[in-house]
Amino acid sequence: MADEEAQNQEQNAEATEAVEAGAEAVEAAPVEEPKAQSILMPLLITNVITIAGVAGMFYFVLPGMIKSAIPSGDSNSTAYSDSGDKKGDEKGKDEKSKDEKSEDDADETADPTAEPEDPKKPVAIVPEGESIVVNPANSGGTRYILVEIFLVREEEKDTAFPKAVESKTKQLQAVTTDYLSAEDVQSLSNPATKERLKAQLKLAYQQQLGSTHPIKELIVSKWIMQ
Repeated sequence: MADEEAQNQEQNAEATEAVEAGAEAVEAAPVEEPKAQSILMPLLITNVITIAGVAGMFYFVLPGMIKSAIPSGDSNSTAYSDSGDKKGDEKGKDEKSKDEKSEDDADETADPTAEPEDPKKPVAIVPEGESIVVNPANSGGTRYILVEIFLVREEEKDTAFPKAVESKTKQLQAVTTDYLSAEDVQSLSNPATKERLKAQLKLAYQQQLGSTHPIKELIVSKWIMQ
């Protein structure tokens, strides 16, 4: 009996020691801390979003900004084109075609039945149908002389002669008035005065037209005193 109690006590002591040893082992075991969340994934997602935003700006926003910054095309501006010099060449060809077309239109509008200009035809110093009227000196405005004057070119090849006379018509009229108004009625009635004034006016007209348009003859078609 005593042996059994001693054996039971010994077994209880061993069990108690085992429990205590297990408890100490549990207390001594390191407590594993929660594993920190990895930051790799958020960084990766942020980089992807940034790259996508830059790419979107480059492909969608930037072309629109460039296009809006370029002035709309006109005859003076440089057109924006991927073809570069090719577009410039086409523009030059278009302009050349327009010039050629204008020349063709001018040729078509010319009267094919018009006679060539007669180089010997006298050219009036005033527009056709007009005359020069001058009050002689000392006439008090009660007398006047009416004249019509034509010029004949020296060189038949001077095709610009009529235009030169037309461009100087006001100057030629003024010269004529100055010479005639310096003479009185009696002087202007003298045929010799008429011949003298023709020579003087020819020289004065030549100064106005210049040496490139020499005058061969001055013709007075009307010389009327009233």
